[in-house]
Amino acid sequence: MTRVLSLNLNFYGERHGPWCERRALVAAAIREARPDLVALQAVARAPDRDDGLDQAAQLGRCVPGYEVVYRAAAVHADGREEGLAFLSRYPLLDLRVHALSRRDDGEDTSRRALLHGLFAAPGGPLHLVDAHFSWVEAQARDNVSEALAYLAAVEGPAALVGDFNQTPTSEALARLRDAGLVDAWAALRPEAPGYTFYEDGALRRRIDYQLLDRRLAPQLRRADLVLDGPGERRASDHAGLLVTIDDPARA
Repeated sequence: MTRVLSLNLNFYGERHGPWCERRALVAAAIREARPDLVALQAVARAPDRDDGLDQAAQLGRCVPGYEVVYRAAAVHADGREEGLAFLSRYPLLDLRVHALSRRDDGEDTSRRALLHGLFAAPGGPLHLVDAHFSWVEAQARDNVSEALAYLAAVEGPAALVGDFNQTPTSEALARLRDAGLVDAWAALRPEAPGYTFYEDGALRRRIDYQLLDRRLAPQLRRADLVLDGPGERRASDHAGLLVTIDDPARA
């Protein structure tokens, strides 16, 4: 079995508590869930805090046994960075960053990218593509088009995971499903809302996903939320999504 956890860290935002407290909650959740692979979005690095380490590297210090890789999608003039990261118990075979385009006239000014890791899972190489798409519908459609084109060239079992910033009824999600990707949560728990984003103190929208290609989907076994408790003090403005799959070689 391979367990994959996806979580948006909410950068250094303090609406839900200071990062030092949130970091402890995330680390505890990783220790409890024991995922083999962790895909993180909204990962920050600031030169003037936490020894200049990105948030994923800090988590790696708290939870030994994981290889940590972080890549910036955006670098600001003052040296601050925003990006994506993996924590992995499996050996990393290859790592690629694929920049996504940005509409100059759009509301979303963030630089976005795909982080693609190839991992030596027990059943054979596994491709994990970590994404943080735009909340602006037109820009999200662009992100999805580019992600689908990228995935089409991937050889071997693959999953597209992360914060897509789109609800299950959106055009963006429809296009991903129409391309043959299987929504892990909807496939196993169609009657449960699976909300992953906090609004007004409660989980109210599902915008985080793990989508499996046709080679991985038959191995899907479980889908669970983590860090989904109530209250104003929490690990992030997102809950995490933990998906369990059989090793592909057992299909």
